[in-house]
Amino acid sequence: MSEAASAAVLAAFAVFCRIGACIMVMPGFSSARVPPRARLFVALALSLAAMPLVYDELHALLDGQSLARLVSIMVTESLIGIVIGLASRLFFLMLEMLAATIAQAIGLAGIAGIPVEEGGGEATLVTFILIAATLLFFLSDLHLEVIRGLVSSYELAPPGGAFPARFSLTEIADALTGASMLALRLSGPFVVLSVLVNFSFGLANKMTPMIQIYFAAMPVLIGLGFLMMMFLARPFLSGFILGLNDFLVR
Repeated sequence: MSEAASAAVLAAFAVFCRIGACIMVMPGFSSARVPPRARLFVALALSLAAMPLVYDELHALLDGQSLARLVSIMVTESLIGIVIGLASRLFFLMLEMLAATIAQAIGLAGIAGIPVEEGGGEATLVTFILIAATLLFFLSDLHLEVIRGLVSSYELAPPGGAFPARFSLTEIADALTGASMLALRLSGPFVVLSVLVNFSFGLANKMTPMIQIYFAAMPVLIGLGFLMMMFLARPFLSGFILGLNDFLVR
């Protein structure tokens, strides 16, 4: 293989390192339910589409470099891709946590469902919320915003430079803060409902200790939880998508 062909292959692999690492942790594509071959094909297609934008720069950078320098560049490119994908993935991790909190608050945590993001068991309500949020993530083209940010990252963090640790930590901290605040706002009504219902039946149990209030409290709590979810499902999911959109397009 000629030196020009070797440099071209290395340039393509450098682009694949950043894009492939992002796809590996990006919401939707990183799910255990997505076949690894499908993720690989998506990463290869995006890498081939983005390579003409940075080919000249990467070709000049990688030509004649030592093996240690090439490994350092590939590792840095992979870390940048992971940071970009992880920033949006944190919102879905927080969504999974607040969905589990809601299921626990309204008494549905014991109903097992099919896991979506992770391999462990999840409540059916968590599965429903995650599937709906992932569907809206793709329908609202927010995955394109992640890809657009991935392509724009070549201007903020050019290949061959040092890993932007300070900028990456700032982005992760901002994503974690925004996701946490969004989770608290969305799960607040269900937590308040659980506290009020349990407090009310706790007082009733003190007044009538001979009656098994718990058996009456759980159906009421589950019924009110379903009723609240029926009315709040649309603003709940819309609020999550809008919060994620505000973070991605800022």
